[in-house]
Amino acid sequence: MLEFTIPINRRKTHSLVSSPCRLCFSFILLAVCYCNSNNAVADEGPASRGRIDDLIRDLDARTLGERSRAERQILDLGPIVLKNLPAPELIESTPIRESIRRIRKQLEQQAAKESSRPSHVSLKGVFSLRQILFEIHQQTGNEVSLAKRGSDLSEKEFAVDWNAVTFWDSLDDLCDRGALVSKFVSGSDALEISTAFHSQVKSQIVQCTGPFRLTVDSIEVRSVVGNQHQQLLRVNGRLAIEPRLRALFLSMAADDLNAKDDQGRPLPAWNPDAKYELPLREGAHEVAVVLDFGLPAAGRIKEFAIRGRIHCQVAAAIERIIFDQTSQTRGTIRRRGGVSVRLRDVAFSASRDNKLDAEIGVAVSYDNGGPAFESHRTWIFHNAVYLETKSGARTSFTEFETAQQSDGVVAVDYHWRNILAPASQYVFIYEAPTLIIDVPIEVSVDKIPIEVTE
Repeated sequence: MLEFTIPINRRKTHSLVSSPCRLCFSFILLAVCYCNSNNAVADEGPASRGRIDDLIRDLDARTLGERSRAERQILDLGPIVLKNLPAPELIESTPIRESIRRIRKQLEQQAAKESSRPSHVSLKGVFSLRQILFEIHQQTGNEVSLAKRGSDLSEKEFAVDWNAVTFWDSLDDLCDRGALVSKFVSGSDALEISTAFHSQVKSQIVQCTGPFRLTVDSIEVRSVVGNQHQQLLRVNGRLAIEPRLRALFLSMAADDLNAKDDQGRPLPAWNPDAKYELPLREGAHEVAVVLDFGLPAAGRIKEFAIRGRIHCQVAAAIERIIFDQTSQTRGTIRRRGGVSVRLRDVAFSASRDNKLDAEIGVAVSYDNGGPAFESHRTWIFHNAVYLETKSGARTSFTEFETAQQSDGVVAVDYHWRNILAPASQYVFIYEAPTLIIDVPIEVSVDKIPIEVTE
């Protein structure tokens, strides 16, 4: 069998898809404090607390016109007001409660869609590498740090002129200017920048589309045993996702990706009926992508192009779901967007040295179950779950165990060992993405070279 691998020369293509509580009264006061501390926004401007409070009262106005106008004005402020909206279950007025539910749902969907768009960087002038990486983080929410072996570069200066440049383009430009290389840190959300070794300064074909970056690393052409008329053309690539996003898995259908040679002739998918699901382990933001096509054995082509679409499932619009002392009872449900969290059990018991053990069981259910959810639901076990005090001190669980798994629903029991007493100082918080959204990735890569040598 004839087999060889061809490195790729760098070229970029772009797509525009561009103190403890003591009485019950104190429990209620604690809940109010949490709502105030976690929903604070600026005291001035159209989304100020006073302005939002006024609009919420108008949701129970006498006339339909006034109620509709107040709802529309809140929606027009956008997802920024989500943190300042009260939880529906804490509202006594039925009209206001139902309006807040509608408003939350629309704003959460909007926030989820916005989060799947590419982030941008604007920066002009001469700055140290440390300052540039700080600005990238501040403007995009993507953590980029210097590796230890590149730390001596922190004060090296670079002249940049970026006007709403996408995150990936700004990073690639920086690496090109300083002979640097970026890579994801294993088990972390962060990207590391370091000096590129000579062997790493090799070119690749790169396509940046939205918050994704597709890299074609190499092309393999293989002969097929028993078939003298066709060869296998394999594209080895990597798909990277902006660190701020929580990607769950990629899905690809072979017939959704098409290749053509330099004469415009189609190169058929090697297995046109194939469908692939590529899970991203928790904390991973890059996954290997392999695309196979048929290549005629007769005649030689110099290059080819790929068009099509890959889908990425993203957990978006993460929200803190709070169970205060007044709601830490079996059966309490909190719903945000497309997710519901129900308390199955809450128990605090005395431990050694006047400390406590705690066990809190939850059932988490998502509206969109189905095969994809069934195959890749392990990400739910990585949602942030903790006890928190009024001062904001967090205590993570010691261990957990799965009690139930079914379509769209997972029940988990969380355990805390030897935590500080009293139990009344804690609220239970479950952080969950409110929506699982499908983000299409438009693939459009031209002039991929094939250089075959006998």
